[in-house]
Amino acid sequence: MKVIVIGSIAAGVSAAARLSARERNPQITVYEAGAFHSCGAGGLPHYLGQPLSALKEAIQDKERELAARNITARLRCQVQSIDPASRQVTVRDLADGRIFQDRYDKLVAATGAVPQIPQVPGADRVGIQTLKNVEDLIFLKEFVRTPYVRDIVILGGGWAGLELAKVFLKLGRRVRILSEQSQLIPQLDPEVSKHVQAAVEREGVQLSLGETVRDFPGRTFVEQIQTSKGTYPCDLCLPAEDLVPNTALLAGIGAELAPNGAVLIAPDLSTSIPNVYAAGACAASREGSLHSGSVRVGELEIARTGLTEYQAKKAGLRVKSAMASSCDRPGICPNPQEITIKLVYEANTRQVVGAQAWGGKNVSTRINAIAVAIRAGMTVDALGQVDFVFSSSTSSIWDPIQVVCGQAD
Repeated sequence: MKVIVIGSIAAGVSAAARLSARERNPQITVYEAGAFHSCGAGGLPHYLGQPLSALKEAIQDKERELAARNITARLRCQVQSIDPASRQVTVRDLADGRIFQDRYDKLVAATGAVPQIPQVPGADRVGIQTLKNVEDLIFLKEFVRTPYVRDIVILGGGWAGLELAKVFLKLGRRVRILSEQSQLIPQLDPEVSKHVQAAVEREGVQLSLGETVRDFPGRTFVEQIQTSKGTYPCDLCLPAEDLVPNTALLAGIGAELAPNGAVLIAPDLSTSIPNVYAAGACAASREGSLHSGSVRVGELEIARTGLTEYQAKKAGLRVKSAMASSCDRPGICPNPQEITIKLVYEANTRQVVGAQAWGGKNVSTRINAIAVAIRAGMTVDALGQVDFVFSSSTSSIWDPIQVVCGQAD
């Protein structure tokens, strides 16, 4: 079997391996338009605060991983079109301009999503920069080293925006998150977001919420950012919201798309086009998703899964919620961390439909457990009776999940 993967992010390679798992000698070819193997857009911010040697090692690890799986990786090769009838792709070698065709039995699109720069006056100034690939990362690492890059403005208060804020705080920069949304992480309920917002501000992040970008004043370089409510200093602006799925190739062959432009996929990753699959940020499940996510900013870890109370009620569900705080280990042990969980469940069946949590550490592990409970259709009562691991030094007798389940009326 011949599998072609468009894009070198981990999601695409994993999907190709999954599709060819039962084949004796599968042939997998990855076409990557960039000059480097992708480390995944979600992981790129981490390397802003790391030496170049760490980035180089990550890329080499990717190369070793592909080689170990006998995957042929073609860098600087851009897939220009797909012909589903003949199962062929047309590829341009960006190094020499040569155009050639390659045939597939199965095709995996892992083309990701691209952040959008607001199209306002000054949007072309130096210092307004996306972070979508390794090339962008290398430029940003050098740009941030210059002594005058002190004020960082991040457009977007979602998961990606907070990831960037975390990195620039560690680098000692002044950080402002600016968003058209009225709260941080719109995927949280408002009262949960308020707790998160207060914690983020304590970490030193300045917030400008509910504001729209109007202008990027400056000369060659951006110097300020002007919004509907004010003007702020800005030496570097990084868009981190309004991510647009990169699905032009799939749209060109008639693949069914979601309203946001992502290609719709079934549980087996298949699209509406025979033998064409998709994975990663360019794809969206037809059956919906729990939309689990997490981020750490300073001393605060935030995570969520399933529906918020607002989302559930908007969908017409009759739900209740419970909120409780508890430590992840006995108070007599060193460094206990308080975790607060908001649990959302159906009023009649008491089935768990969502959760949000925040705290010092070990928050994501609780949300992962609740995500499993949602997928399994567990009730609040059944989840509260799970026999979680107890250790006198690493976990409490009553886990924070059990504590919040006990609060559900």
